[in-house]
Amino acid sequence: MSVTLANVIYLLIFAVWTFAAFALQEWGAPQFDFYSFNVGCTDIPGIDVSACKGENAVYRISLGMMLWFILVMVGNVCSKRFHTGFWGPKILALLVLTAGLFFTPMVGQDGYVQFARVISAVFLVSQLVYFIDAAYSWNSYFADKAYGDLYDENRNWVAIALMTCFFLMLAVAVGNILLYIYYDHCTRQSIFITVTLLLIIIATVSQLNIQDTDSSLVTSCIVSAYATYLCWSAVSSDECNPDQTRTQEQTLLTFCVTSASLIWSSYSTGTRQTTQPTNIIRLTNEDDEDVEEDEAQSTDGVSMVMFHASMATGSVYMSMLLTNWGTVAGKQSVAQMWVSIISQWISMLLYGWTLIAPRCCPDREFGEI
Repeated sequence: MSVTLANVIYLLIFAVWTFAAFALQEWGAPQFDFYSFNVGCTDIPGIDVSACKGENAVYRISLGMMLWFILVMVGNVCSKRFHTGFWGPKILALLVLTAGLFFTPMVGQDGYVQFARVISAVFLVSQLVYFIDAAYSWNSYFADKAYGDLYDENRNWVAIALMTCFFLMLAVAVGNILLYIYYDHCTRQSIFITVTLLLIIIATVSQLNIQDTDSSLVTSCIVSAYATYLCWSAVSSDECNPDQTRTQEQTLLTFCVTSASLIWSSYSTGTRQTTQPTNIIRLTNEDDEDVEEDEAQSTDGVSMVMFHASMATGSVYMSMLLTNWGTVAGKQSVAQMWVSIISQWISMLLYGWTLIAPRCCPDREFGEI
């Protein structure tokens, strides 16, 4: 089995378990009436028992997936075959872990919620890196198609790249206007939206004026669109909004963005795994060839470990996504607001660094993120 196919299976498992968590949260777990689900829910005065049981189901599935991906990651360190094989024992282990946690009492949620918030912040940072990496990869794709031939410029691909930029920046402009219209309930929201616009303008102007970098307008447009999404995620979670309910559309959009990040992680990991050996320089000395091959295999192993680490942290982030960062189901979360806007600031700083790094450190070579 190829690495890419194995990554697709891991993503499907993640999607199925996430859907199961959502279904149990909404319809299944509130009806559970046995000891492990009653502890911490029925014995606390004033608590919404149905919401508590639903969130507990999400936490159990999230924890089970996280432990499973960590086990697979450890197994991959021992043998590269563990990533693409042993599916029977691996699926059985996932089922046992998840089912076992359902019969394990969770005394209080605060400990896991605080842990999950920290781990989710780590995942969001890695998600930022993947999105910037994807932006540069799309830039390289358009550039190769448009200017791959030194003697002939492909105007069709230039037009496609410009149209992509136009529609992305149009979406960014419309999105920010809508943010001003629908999220003007407090000064903090206006500040977040204004800062987002300023960061987008600064990043775009900097990209256009800095030469000798791998940046392009395509990269800047993708990063700007992601920054606008993070701003919406922040202001829509602000407690000053008159409507304090979180819609399923918001959850669905956030899940789609998270899925896109994990899919790119899977694709980039599989691509590097597949193409890495072809980039080895052929040497006349057989010992040197062995050394180069070992280094390539070592790089592939690290790539697989990083993939499973990303999936493990994504499993924890899933619990925060479905429970609105550990708050009572359906309510707004100040924690989500600050995590989203700080993630935006970090993403723009990372993108800015990719623009100025080649000039600040001219003696170093900068490849893919």
